[in-house]
Amino acid sequence: MLGKLLKHELRATAHTMLPIFGVMLLVSALANVCARLMNGPGNTPVVLTIIFTLVVILFGVGLFAIGLVTVFIMVRRFRDNLLRDEGYIMHTLPVSVHAQIWSKVLVSSLWYAASSVIMVLSVLLVSWDVDTIMEIGNVAGRIIRAMTREDHVAEMIAEVLALLALGSLVTSLSFDAALSIGHAFAKNKMALSVLAFVGLLILGEVFTYYMASLAGDIGSLETFASLTFIKGWRVTCVAGAGLMLVMGGACYGITAFFLKRKLNLE
Repeated sequence: MLGKLLKHELRATAHTMLPIFGVMLLVSALANVCARLMNGPGNTPVVLTIIFTLVVILFGVGLFAIGLVTVFIMVRRFRDNLLRDEGYIMHTLPVSVHAQIWSKVLVSSLWYAASSVIMVLSVLLVSWDVDTIMEIGNVAGRIIRAMTREDHVAEMIAEVLALLALGSLVTSLSFDAALSIGHAFAKNKMALSVLAFVGLLILGEVFTYYMASLAGDIGSLETFASLTFIKGWRVTCVAGAGLMLVMGGACYGITAFFLKRKLNLE
């Protein structure tokens, strides 16, 4: 049943997200064309200058806002489907609360990752020319050569991608946990959700600081300093993943508890 929920969630969110991504890429392409015309021979017409300025402003605003828009859409989707009127239907489906949570978390994490990719592609598209293509090819060639000579390079890239994916999941879970807490009350639900999110962030920082202090007290920092680069990298990745798993697990538990025990759809 989780597969059906994922399919439905992905299809529903794609109707909103794909047009936004398409518009962002279109604006990036227009900015590239305008830049080429502006750099062309002869005097630039005033109209073209105005159009170029507007496109650049639109690109800058879009690049800044696309991440925020993605978060807003995913947060609203979770709230409307599970914590408001639609929840009367969603919670009567023959699926568990856990399946409901995972369908939202996995799809949200996918769109968070996709928005990051679109931001990178937009920047590349704006600066796209022969020199850019050659430089990207050179960088890609160096990475491939490094991966063939050093096994650690490929492993490090895979570990970074895994940490980014895990971080995206934890971020989605933190939003869902805050919404679940805030909407358990009868009034000021969104305000309380924001306060809950800030509280979760503070608790996460306190937990991270405590674990770092604990590592220092038992001498782990001295041991870490004596490690080789690759071993130190491994320890850092494991420690980071461990912290994210603990915080993600806590947020997941909070979300499941409030959806099961404290659900308030009024």
